[in-house]
Amino acid sequence: MTESTNGICLHYYKYSESSVIVKIFTEKYGMKSYIMKGVRKRKSKKKLNLLHSLNIVELEVSNNDKRQIQYIKDINNTNVFNYNSLDINNRFISLFISEVLLRVLVESERSQSVYNFIMKSIFLLNNEKKVSKNFSIVFLIKLSGLLGFYPNKENSEKKFFNLDSGEFSNSPSNYFLGDDNKKYFSLLLNDHEVEIPHKNRKKLICSLQHYYDLHHYNIKNLKSYDVIESLRK
Repeated sequence: MTESTNGICLHYYKYSESSVIVKIFTEKYGMKSYIMKGVRKRKSKKKLNLLHSLNIVELEVSNNDKRQIQYIKDINNTNVFNYNSLDINNRFISLFISEVLLRVLVESERSQSVYNFIMKSIFLLNNEKKVSKNFSIVFLIKLSGLLGFYPNKENSEKKFFNLDSGEFSNSPSNYFLGDDNKKYFSLLLNDHEVEIPHKNRKKLICSLQHYYDLHHYNIKNLKSYDVIESLRK
């Protein structure tokens, strides 16, 4: 049986001399792995260009319960967004978000709320004239809510944010944000625009990776983040 769905491309890797396996978060079926035959042949290379991180595509796919991996029958651009793919910062953010989603999304688990959130994030990333330097931090904060462990905003005037409990407190736990990092985190959590120095943004990203880990989602040691940081040195 062949089905139609839209999907968000996250990653692909070589499967054979002419084929790839692509990870796509689909609207109908959640995260899926698909074999795309013949796409690495010279005449089909243009289809391979559709698989870049966070591209939105229209799919015709097989849907056979007896197969662990389905097949892409046809794939096309949706032209939903005005992609700013030439902006190097946007490309890096797209890679970062894709890698995070590959870590946290469960195969074949459908979530319309997560799908809508990612679509909205892609729209902002590609249509804002100037993307906030805090985009990745805010993305992680908001995504945590959809995964079930959004930070508690109450008592944000207190001295620390404890990562293990997800709450503000005047007593630090073993894992916490304090001083300026806690202040910046509190402002972002309450939807304020704030200019954050690079060293503090780096600390907040690392702390949020630890926050995810404490709540059973491993997003540490992201290759895309290492690439971004290497270019800042």
